[in-house]
Amino acid sequence: MNKYIWFLPIVMLLAVVVLGACNVNQKVGDSDVTAKELYEKTLKKQESLKSYSATGDIKYNMVFKDKEEEMSVDAVSDLKMDIIADPLSSYFTSTTKMKNIGEEDAMDIKMEGYMTDKGFYMKESTMNQWMKMPKEQYDLVLGSYKAQSDPSEQLKKLSEFVEDFKVDTEGDKYVLTLKAEGEKFTKFMKIEVEALLAQMSQGAETPPLDDMKFEDVEYVIYINKDYNIEHMKTIMNISMKVEGNEMKMKTNTDLKLSNFNSVKPITVPKEVTEKAKEM
Repeated sequence: MNKYIWFLPIVMLLAVVVLGACNVNQKVGDSDVTAKELYEKTLKKQESLKSYSATGDIKYNMVFKDKEEEMSVDAVSDLKMDIIADPLSSYFTSTTKMKNIGEEDAMDIKMEGYMTDKGFYMKESTMNQWMKMPKEQYDLVLGSYKAQSDPSEQLKKLSEFVEDFKVDTEGDKYVLTLKAEGEKFTKFMKIEVEALLAQMSQGAETPPLDDMKFEDVEYVIYINKDYNIEHMKTIMNISMKVEGNEMKMKTNTDLKLSNFNSVKPITVPKEVTEKAKEM
């Protein structure tokens, strides 16, 4: 499944958490809205959010090192998706251009996928074949997504970072900015990543993530005058060691949300369900 499907609700909740911790009577930037009013209205909007569409551009560079060699990969992805909250369903397409540093040829990988109560179906261009995820694996993916989207749990986890946010205005938008760094944030992210890997591994042993560090992490969240979270930018540099091997990854993500509460029901086409092979 595309990893950004589960990422979006977390960032939305993070924005609401931050607003709730602001000085309630403090004016937001040069607007007439107080932090309390912005919090209450944004929260109300998120509670009534039944569906939305998203488009995104993701750029990343990965460097892998072991004792004998080093490999560097540059990639750029564009993503389009529709998401419905209840019943949870989504449709997405993405194109990723990947290139090993030092090589002339780049690889284009196109993906298309459906996630509904009928299951998770995905087609990847190098195979040109619709695949269906086994029910046991799909239940885990779905459970992971729902767990990540649980407001009460996410509010508890993210509340320790609220003092690090800046709340301001830019044009006709409210802007939340966080530059996260230090041991506290690294510990939080490591726990989240390890928990996600454990859940996705179906009980199999997962490699320990040693010396994981999050460097130069920045979130910028834009809220429009209708109190919808409509634009998010993230920059994140990660370094870690896995069983003695080193990996560094730099990511730059730009996501725009639209079509609030206007997504049409998502159904898996008959030709997909009939032709799909189980993964």
